[in-house]
Amino acid sequence: MKIAVFTDTFIPQVNGVVNAVRNFDRMLAGRGHQVKVFTAGKSPGAFSMDGAEVYKYRGFTFLPYPEFEYSVDVFRPVRDASRFGPEVVHAHTPFVMGYCAWRTARRLNVPLVGTFHTPVDEYVVYIAKRSSLNRRFLKRVAKAYQNWFYRQCDMIIVPARSAAKYLEVKDRPIVVVSNGIDLARYGIAGREEFRRKYGIAAGGPVILHGGRLSFEKRIDGVIKAMPEVLKNVPDARLLIVGKGPAQKSLENLVGQLGLEKSVIFTGYISDEDFPKAFAAADVLAINSPVETQSLIVLEAFATGVPVVGADAGAIPDAVVPGKNGFLFATDDIAAMAGYLMQVLNDKALGEKLKEGALVTASEHSLEKSAEKLLAVYKSAIEGNKKGMDINGAMSEVPPL
Repeated sequence: MKIAVFTDTFIPQVNGVVNAVRNFDRMLAGRGHQVKVFTAGKSPGAFSMDGAEVYKYRGFTFLPYPEFEYSVDVFRPVRDASRFGPEVVHAHTPFVMGYCAWRTARRLNVPLVGTFHTPVDEYVVYIAKRSSLNRRFLKRVAKAYQNWFYRQCDMIIVPARSAAKYLEVKDRPIVVVSNGIDLARYGIAGREEFRRKYGIAAGGPVILHGGRLSFEKRIDGVIKAMPEVLKNVPDARLLIVGKGPAQKSLENLVGQLGLEKSVIFTGYISDEDFPKAFAAADVLAINSPVETQSLIVLEAFATGVPVVGADAGAIPDAVVPGKNGFLFATDDIAAMAGYLMQVLNDKALGEKLKEGALVTASEHSLEKSAEKLLAVYKSAIEGNKKGMDINGAMSEVPPL
């Protein structure tokens, strides 16, 4: 099968979308399929990665969100993808490259599959920082565009069932395909090495937060829970892995609360070291209300690390209280701190949650996710060939 993948975010950026694209590229190419990725960045060119051919078009920094690089070229990606002649087009983002994916699919009369990773309107805060009126207006505009884009897709993929609630698209099938995780990457290897690198005692309790440091993820709530945790677990450390636009604000908060000795910012870490960060942790804390799957949760589970997470977005799709972690209302600092202390202090409970975490992770293996994704592609192609409503070709992967 020839598959054209479009994404507005790709390496060197580190986030859930990039991880998902790369993982699926590797799995699909390994099964003998031809995959070409069309993306944007400051270093344009063509190269091979994960078994796929990558075409990167010149991108520019999006000033309100410096980690994001966008392209204004809506012609060459469509031209190059059309020459490739894909049987299916897959858009992982709805922005410029998503628009190019739509144009390519319509030009070639092939199905367009769109994965919904993140609510578009959550990024409005970076554009309208000072005006709540502008923010509300822009949120409506962003929501309207998001719904328009996904209505152009023949099939929509969400990484978790709860993510579908962000979309107002009634006339398109929505299918759950977990982004999946490579279980072989995660385990206890590197635990002590990573701890030594950041000055953490071998047996000291470690709370982890990993991923992009952005305002919408409410990481400040995890930091605010630390003073209460330290009253009961004085040697606890909060390890914040990653970088992003909220980092300076978070560092200032740590200073204001006098937590400099208890909170560690690692900044960007390599792909090789990322699993070691999970190995170094005893529990993952996540306060985000906007997760559409939260790979970070699954990565923690794959390492046997329980999760104390917000009862919002896709987190409760994976976290089962008392089985593999606990849930609290977003920004309920006292409840979060209470659960963190419970996990850190009760060794028997920790072992029980670890076993539950590993079982949950096994249900989201990358191999299983790749098979489901291929089933979606085949159903979309079959429906397109028959010239019928795509709902008629959904026997292998039932829609929500």
